[in-house]
Amino acid sequence: MTIPRVEVITSVERRRHWSRAEKERLVAASLEPGVTVSEVARSAGLHVSQLFRWRKQLCTRIDAPPAPES
Repeated sequence: MTIPRVEVITSVERRRHWSRAEKERLVAASLEPGVTVSEVARSAGLHVSQLFRWRKQLCTRIDAPPAPES
């Protein structure tokens, strides 16, 4: 009988904080022709859904009409 391998986690990995410039760079890279979102996300070490969320947020801001002046 073999004993299953046990992984011991000794520290807690903290969340990474991405600057707006980093997010914009990754979103721009994911919008390049012939590039897949999963490739960009994997190379940056983040989950694909996170990159899709950033794309949605940044593209929504760009498409939003300017605020009316008073």
